[in-house]
Amino acid sequence: MIDLQQTIETSLGLILTPRIDLSLKILAMNVAEIEQQLKEIVETNPLVKIDDGTLTQKQPIIKDNTKEIDEAFKERFISDEDSTSDIIEATARQQESLEGSLLRQLKFEMDLTEKDEEIAKQIIFNLDDKGFLATQVESIAKKLSTPINRVENIRKRITLLEPLGCGCLDYREFILLQAKEEEESIVPLVERLLEAIDNANRMDLEKIKAFSGLDDATFRTTMERIKSYMLYPLENYHRIENENYIQPDVYVKRVGDELVAILEDKYINSVSIDEEMLKNYLKDKSAKKFIQEKYRQIKEFMLAVTNRNKTLLKTVNVILERQRRFFDEGIIMPLTRKEVAEILGFNVSTITRTVSNKYLEYNGKIMPLSTFFSSGLSENVSKEYVKSLIKEMIEKEDKSNPLSDDQIREMLKEKGIEVTRRTVTKYRKEMNIPSSRERK
Repeated sequence: MIDLQQTIETSLGLILTPRIDLSLKILAMNVAEIEQQLKEIVETNPLVKIDDGTLTQKQPIIKDNTKEIDEAFKERFISDEDSTSDIIEATARQQESLEGSLLRQLKFEMDLTEKDEEIAKQIIFNLDDKGFLATQVESIAKKLSTPINRVENIRKRITLLEPLGCGCLDYREFILLQAKEEEESIVPLVERLLEAIDNANRMDLEKIKAFSGLDDATFRTTMERIKSYMLYPLENYHRIENENYIQPDVYVKRVGDELVAILEDKYINSVSIDEEMLKNYLKDKSAKKFIQEKYRQIKEFMLAVTNRNKTLLKTVNVILERQRRFFDEGIIMPLTRKEVAEILGFNVSTITRTVSNKYLEYNGKIMPLSTFFSSGLSENVSKEYVKSLIKEMIEKEDKSNPLSDDQIREMLKEKGIEVTRRTVTKYRKEMNIPSSRERK
């Protein structure tokens, strides 16, 4: 005889509401992807249309029978303000590969020897489709006949590049890396929770909480933090093949001595409600549920886009302030996602999604936003900054007694910058500056 019985089982999962899930997806999209999404919505939502010309103000036709519609949101569709930017679809060079981007960033931040570069390539070209290292560190060390700790050091540096976490060994290391980027003090809590999840025989919340030893409040807040993190390094990364054009998400213009960021949003601002269609549907009581759902769809989408644009603009404004030397002199200063997150009061994962797969245009040159993030040779020094100092020292030297590379190294040391003489020589050659003997 079959014995039927009911059981209730609690499972641990990262549950996001549809609205939050949509917001996270929109935040990670570039302007071209948002425009594509809007075109798809237009095809399935009869209330939405894309105006070909400039929007003109229309009188609201919605009366008391549609009070449930947010009037503040409706004003978003009847504004007569023109977009402050023009659509510029600039011709771009061949799309840089993920592998090429990671190697370029690593060379920017480190003085790589030939052996280091060989190690880096072995790591970068052995990433799986999620961005995790698909081979063993020991295998790379053995293959290249080099110490394991040397391979591990290069791997750790790669995990700090853009996209964050590439080269991590597993989800656990990636989550801990995001926790560390957000706030060093929370790492032990996140680590305890991850260990508890590993030790639990099944995904039972109460059991996991017991294993972690955390009180109810700390357990809940730590879980909320983990929910905000990305699940794998390439979650928001999009490989673009055979692209002839890149559409910038933001343009930077120089107005006097000020740098002004202008979002690309003309297409988005051309979205409006088809009021004739809305009026017709309102006459049909049987269509009320349908129209409410379609209105909710475009409302939540546009609210998510608005929030995305605000976050993007705030982030770019911080970049303009902290990377002013790049726009004036072409020198990129050290800047991390964590610093920007602290300035704006956001999570590091929010900044990571904000800059992911997005481009900035300045003086006709298009560059990824990730270009402006560099952890540097040390906490406060980037390779380009060191090169600028070397150049400045040589320009100010006594021409009858030029500075040797050793003297330059000592002068850098006095400024708190520790580099080898060989590094000074390499940077000097990269700038096509002759040796001290040749400069006499």
